[in-house]
Amino acid sequence: MHDTLNPRLQQNVLLAFMRGLGDSPFLSSLLLVLSGVFAPNAFALDLDEKALAVAEQVHTGRIVCELGNVVHITPDAQNRGFFTLQMGKYRFHVSPVSSATGAVRLEDAQAGAMWLQLANKSMLMNSKLGQRLADECQSPAQVAVAEAMKKGPAFNLLEGPAPSMARK
Repeated sequence: MHDTLNPRLQQNVLLAFMRGLGDSPFLSSLLLVLSGVFAPNAFALDLDEKALAVAEQVHTGRIVCELGNVVHITPDAQNRGFFTLQMGKYRFHVSPVSSATGAVRLEDAQAGAMWLQLANKSMLMNSKLGQRLADECQSPAQVAVAEAMKKGPAFNLLEGPAPSMARK
């Protein structure tokens, strides 16, 4: 189906066509497989509340990385919580994945892309190639956090009580 069609409309058209096939399980299965290949967003699942909460934390816009790389992250206007991530010739359709560490993680499982966003930097990885595509990426907010970390490094819990808590 044409990429400019609304994904929900694509899904409704495909479901109506499948109903017209009658009792042919082979044709219905074939159409379902082909629809996933030619219109992969037609059957996209809605994100749960956890994933949507992660999506709200994603830094969007132009993000500058080391080695002169630039990553552009834009929200997908048709799919709430999804983003288009582009760097040079690479283009990924990513969605949030919950993380136990609290890091913001976006993935395009089909392409093997993963965007990992920490407080002070981000990186783009390709798990299929086993390599980093971009590192030391920083949005303006991440630059501010990185500068604050340089000026006053985080307290190390293994070194004893915090200076303000030290006994006199």
